[in-house]
Amino acid sequence: MSSNDLFQRQLSTNTSRRHHEAYQFAKDLSGESFNVADMYAFQNQLMDMSNASWASSQYTQFKFGIRKAIIDAIN
Repeated sequence: MSSNDLFQRQLSTNTSRRHHEAYQFAKDLSGESFNVADMYAFQNQLMDMSNASWASSQYTQFKFGIRKAIIDAIN
């Protein structure tokens, strides 16, 4: 996603990084036996991924809302 908005780029980068980390964690453990600590660590990776996606989505909705409000105010 190309954007001139620095904050949006940071959110997108963070989201991509979290997705990559979660998938890499799962890949690293796929062939090995795992324990409860591994399951909790993977759950934490998924929560980080979910939080990053949520933050990016909220910011996108915020920008859309602001733009819509400006257009509505002009009309």
